[in-house]
Amino acid sequence: MKEKNKKNLCLILFLLSIDIFAYVHQRTPDGQKSMWPEGSQITLHVNGANSSEIASQEIVAITQDIVDRWNVSDGPNQSVVSSNVALEGRSDLYFSTNSQFFASSSVLAVTETVYNESNGKIIEADIIIKDSILFTSTPGSDPYVGDLISHEVGHLLGMDHATLPFSSMFYRLVRGQNTPTFDDTLGVSRLYNPTPSSGGTLSGIVAGSQEKVPVFAAEVNLISSIEGRVIASTLTEQDGSFSFKGLPLNDVYYVFIKPPKVLSSLTPFYQTARTGYCTGFASYKGSFFETCNNARRGFPQGIPLNSSQSDIDLGLVTIKCDLNTAIDYFTGRNQGNLTLANQDRNGDSITGFFTETDIQSNQEDIFTLDLSHIDASSGDLYLDLSLISQDFQSKVAYSMEVQSNLFTLNFDASIDGDFNPNLNLKGKILLDSTNSLNNIFTIRITPKSMEDFLLTSPFGSQSFYFPDFSTIGDSRFFYQFIFFIGKNNGSTYSVSSHYNYRDFRGNEACMQAEKTYGVSSAANVASVSTGRRTGANEQGALACGTIAFIDNDGGGPSGGNTALSLVLGLFFSLVIFRFNSQTS
Repeated sequence: MKEKNKKNLCLILFLLSIDIFAYVHQRTPDGQKSMWPEGSQITLHVNGANSSEIASQEIVAITQDIVDRWNVSDGPNQSVVSSNVALEGRSDLYFSTNSQFFASSSVLAVTETVYNESNGKIIEADIIIKDSILFTSTPGSDPYVGDLISHEVGHLLGMDHATLPFSSMFYRLVRGQNTPTFDDTLGVSRLYNPTPSSGGTLSGIVAGSQEKVPVFAAEVNLISSIEGRVIASTLTEQDGSFSFKGLPLNDVYYVFIKPPKVLSSLTPFYQTARTGYCTGFASYKGSFFETCNNARRGFPQGIPLNSSQSDIDLGLVTIKCDLNTAIDYFTGRNQGNLTLANQDRNGDSITGFFTETDIQSNQEDIFTLDLSHIDASSGDLYLDLSLISQDFQSKVAYSMEVQSNLFTLNFDASIDGDFNPNLNLKGKILLDSTNSLNNIFTIRITPKSMEDFLLTSPFGSQSFYFPDFSTIGDSRFFYQFIFFIGKNNGSTYSVSSHYNYRDFRGNEACMQAEKTYGVSSAANVASVSTGRRTGANEQGALACGTIAFIDNDGGGPSGGNTALSLVLGLFFSLVIFRFNSQTS
């Protein structure tokens, strides 16, 4: 077994400046990105011997499948070989009960990365899995060892913890992490190829008040119309900036800004972040980017990216102290109908919400989509519908009924390919190519309380649906409804027609949150409190691991010069961060 002189210095790593995109990259103490040299071919030597009675070769096969999934990015190519022993000078994966790797009983695994301190280039990386945990080899069961390995492979490549639920780099162990999400692979791609030659870019600056003060550590969610969900998430830098690069084209995106509500789950770099920027210093609210046009209040601003418009800078995006709704939203609700589509709107998005009283009184939202003016004679056009709520931690279960002259369809909660419950609703309906009157649709949206929903759900706990914990949830039960005309191009599917989104001037003329004030990141603060951070409502949270100084001659883990090793792991615990120094 590899034995290394360790010194825990997690605080030092995360006090340094971090470039944030739709993911988080590991950094060395002097601010360099920790990454493999260009052209690296990583061989991960897997010793699958474990006390969970999973066959060693099965661990090897699971690891091979996982690295194949991570290899789709622009990162270094990885391969897996079977091994019986862990050796110095190479990258290994093995199981261990050695306490030097597991400072807390809640630590499930660590990734120890040795790199050259002069340039940040990785020399080797080892994944050590706690062998006193009873793992399973079955995807979708708990705890599946593949979920753990995938998270650690992300660390091996240079990725840090993320806040997007169900992603491989999400900061706690959840089902489905064996499958890297778009957010995960985009992060690796931009680490090793920061200026992609293809795809779109969407950027902006989050700010508040008439003084346009930048907001540090605001969470920016990017929503894809085609996917019908949040596909990437990032935290703003100290200057309020954010940027998503390498985005698929021929899609319409939406931006949702919210405060980071569980700061203790984030790295120390963000511990100085503040959210009390509204009247009485109340926290700002989750809200969609909209234009300053009052007529579009409650209609999230779509951002189309295509070959002729692939780089959009939104300028200033204001935080808000309340959620906007359309002027005629409640009028339409009271009249039992709100027309959203006509000859001027072949697609759009609207924000709706229900109170607890609305749910108990069986209130519904009813929308009419009149698409009879669409020429659907080509036979390849679809009405594409999305109702997004789970991604906003809106703790209510929706059903969506679609009715036309020909049929009635119902869309309800489902289970995705990673065995996670999905409350977001998605549907595609082929438009009638012969009779345009059959392309008039009534959409009925009905909420159901989570308490009632869980009584018949195959997942008995709310935590399966909302792994961010109860403290992240917003008490308003709101949703985003998106519709557009999609086109099936054989091997591809794209947005064919939507609302004429064209106003990308940002919110400089309609800034909100008058109490916004400037905040420095922890990297610029002279002292930061250390010690154990705990939270009674954060059972199951995951923490960062440690950094170790290791004697290194530049070519391997022995010699005279000092190199550094990042030890990053997946945790189950009440403990959020551990900063105490120790030698083992």
